[in-house]
This record gives sequence, C-alpha cells and structure tokens, in this order.
Amino acid sequence: MSANTGKSVRMNRIFDRTDTCIIFAGCHQMTSREIYPGQYDVVKACDLAMEGGATCINIGKGMIKRVLPVLRPHVAVLNYLPVYPAYSQKNPYEMIVTSTVEEAAENGADGLVLPVDFYSEVAGDAMRTVAHYVRECDKYGLVMIIEAEFPTFYSTNDDNIAKYGAEYLMFAGRICAELGVDVISTNYTNDPESFARIIDYVKLPVLINGGTKVPEDEFLRMVAVTAECGAKGCLIGRNISEAKDPVKMTRAIGELFRRHISADEAIRILE
Repeated sequence: MSANTGKSVRMNRIFDRTDTCIIFAGCHQMTSREIYPGQYDVVKACDLAMEGGATCINIGKGMIKRVLPVLRPHVAVLNYLPVYPAYSQKNPYEMIVTSTVEEAAENGADGLVLPVDFYSEVAGDAMRTVAHYVRECDKYGLVMIIEAEFPTFYSTNDDNIAKYGAEYLMFAGRICAELGVDVISTNYTNDPESFARIIDYVKLPVLINGGTKVPEDEFLRMVAVTAECGAKGCLIGRNISEAKDPVKMTRAIGELFRRHISADEAIRILE
C-alpha cells in the first residue's frame, strides 16, 4: 500500500461522508499559561466533543495515549506540533515544534496540525518548516493541516483584521497550497465576500478557526456564514470546551456544515 493510499484513508476519517471536518482542538494549554476550565481535563473535553459529532481531535503527542480509553474508532487523531514558552521573558510566542512525522505515525496519528506566521521576521523559517513537514507527511501518508491564521491568534478578529487585513489570510493560505499542504484552517474576515474569496483563491479544503471565546449565539452565527461561503468545517477549541453544553455545541456546529441549517436553528439545538 502506497503512502498516497494511506493519506486517502486518513482523509476519509478526517472528513466524514458529508465531506465535513469538525476538529476539536484540545491543545490550548500548549499555547497559553492561562488555565482554560474547559480543557483542564483534556480526556473529558475530547469525549464530549466526540459525543457531539467531532470527526477529529487535535491534541499534543503526550495526550494521545491518555485519550485512547474514550477514543471512537471513526474519529481521527491529529498531532498538534508546537508548544510555546508562555512564561518566557524574551519571547513567549516562540514556536517550538515538538514532534516528527515519523513519531506521529508511530503514535497512530492520522495527521499533524501546525500554525504558521508568515508576517514576522521568522516568516522564512515558517515556510521552510511547512515545506519540510509536507514532504515528510507525503512520505508517511499522513495529512498535513496548517493553521494559516492571523499571527496574534488570541487577539479579537476586529483587531487582527485592522492590523493585517484579509489579504494576509489570502497570502498565507495560498502559500500553503503552493507548498503542498492538504487542508488549511483560517480566521473569519468579518465579511462573507472576502472570506469566500479566500476559499476560491486557496483551492484547498478550508476550515474556520474558532478564535477567542465569544457568546454562543454570536459564534454560531459566524459559523453559519462561513458554512454558506463554502468552508468544509472547523477547527475549534474553547468555543466548544467552554460552552455550557459542549455536546450540543459540537452537534449544532456539525449541523451547520452537514445540513446547512440556519443559525437560528443551530441556536435552538443549544436550547
């Protein structure tokens, strides 16, 4: 069996029969020194998201073995690659890549997730890192997913759009496509027209990132717009794990992408 066959098998786990990908990101403690209550217990958070219909869980390599007792056989496992030295006095946003593709394959992962920064002075290094991991994923038949998002990923969408503009997301997504990435996730641009342009320009399956925690009805309305624009799913952490009912929230998100229900119908699922 070739590596390309292996990648196809794994893509079929990551995307369900409706061609929808719902990734729960249970890896936020790898990026922030703040303790997020919804991800204090990663195993429980992943279990609830899978019960709600998540097709993938995105976790650090050390958590893969811990999640095994609750892992559903149809749910894909994604190895989140970086950790950030959040207490560093020099550079708390330095991205330290902690795993290899071979190691991820040995741990049973279906793919890898890596955020990128194509804006700062380390943009060249980020491009080289993406190119390296794409080559390795092709070799081992794993799926490479890149978070082609705003560099300051814990700022609000309004602040990021004012600073970087939708054009940055178009550039970041297209570079990923040119380098051979399989799937990207990105931020909503607060504008359906520019977000649809990104999807058309990138020519890859595009997922919407969850971003900062926002009110649940506001979040579902945003997801509804991106689903109508052509997004194939989402990569969401705190807006699932810190929801009042993570199972219902995951289910509502899934219905927005799978059946294109309205935002009001999705909100009623929470009720």
